[in-house]
Amino acid sequence: MLTAKTKNGAKVCLADGYSRQTLQTWRSSEEFFCPVCGGKMMLKLGERKIFHFAHLKDACEESSFERESESHLSGKLALFDWLKTQGIQPAMEYYDPVIRQRPDIAFHFNGFRYAIEFQCSAIPEDLFMKRTNTYLSAGYIPLWIPEGSHLSRKQENTVALSGFEYLFLRTSPGNPGYIPYFCSSQGLFHIVQSIFPYSPSKAFARIETKKLNGLTIDRLIDPGPPALAVLPFWHDKLARSKLSIGANPKTPYMRFLKELYRAGMNIFLLPPEIGLPGTKAAAISTYPVIWQSYVVLDVLLGKGEGSVVTESEAAACLSLRAGKGDIRTRPVPLAAGFSLQEAAAEYLSLLSLAGVLVQKGDGVYEIRRKLDFPKTASEQIENESAFRKAFPASR
Repeated sequence: MLTAKTKNGAKVCLADGYSRQTLQTWRSSEEFFCPVCGGKMMLKLGERKIFHFAHLKDACEESSFERESESHLSGKLALFDWLKTQGIQPAMEYYDPVIRQRPDIAFHFNGFRYAIEFQCSAIPEDLFMKRTNTYLSAGYIPLWIPEGSHLSRKQENTVALSGFEYLFLRTSPGNPGYIPYFCSSQGLFHIVQSIFPYSPSKAFARIETKKLNGLTIDRLIDPGPPALAVLPFWHDKLARSKLSIGANPKTPYMRFLKELYRAGMNIFLLPPEIGLPGTKAAAISTYPVIWQSYVVLDVLLGKGEGSVVTESEAAACLSLRAGKGDIRTRPVPLAAGFSLQEAAAEYLSLLSLAGVLVQKGDGVYEIRRKLDFPKTASEQIENESAFRKAFPASR
């Protein structure tokens, strides 16, 4: 911890930049106590580590915090100083007794109250959700920021995202979805945005890197409209996804493959309109080609040209499939508008761009043409080639 109280109740915050000499004098003449539990604390003034307070016994129950690493301490200090340079008066490790939570940094900005949580290690999903919901119910806007070491770049414009990292996905008035990483050792923000999942753990994305002093708090809260991800390799990733699903003799997707077979469909001969890239797919941790196949099977397949299709039908299909365990949802508590319903709506919108549907009203579409299911690999190649010209993956 970086904050403590003295015997007379005065607060001491090491982020205020006290000299070693001053702190050594205090340590020899003063006692320090945890502002949360009241337990006695030790002031540590090591040569290699950041000055900090530590409980003499195990951390107090109310704090609910894991042991802090050097990266966490240095990251909090950097973010604290960064806010101060912008004329903001942040509070380090402010303990709110009403909600019994202590954000790393609390501050007010433009009439709103924010709570920064700089997360260097993974915590249980239910704890993340509990803290987030508690902040929201108390009027805080939680700003969860993962440490930059969590960011895993696979190739240019490609990242690997765990279910834990998707918890940090947030939206803003000007940005439909981004994750703000902060690398404390380098003093860099990595804003990952334009996220298009193509598998349960990988996605295309844009990564914008900014130095700490090159980004302001308002741009962190709302980065503005992102450049859409360039997806020149989407079709290649889709083909690889089909191989991962259907070519493994021990595939965990046998139930899905059998359902395709009963419908006279083949995972390797699906129309190119199944498996389209969308940002709302982040709400589903199943391959896009699988859950979109279910929408086609359950909603589109039995209808002819001129028939009506609604977003509510597609959403109900996905909800039913999730209830049966055919697809899995992914919690994204900070991303407004990310849900099965929004994923279904986005897919129907993409089908309208592909010329399969035409929108007739709010959430209502009409089938313009039926999907063409190829019979051979050569037909599949021809269909994909024609589709790429009409609906390029780079957009």
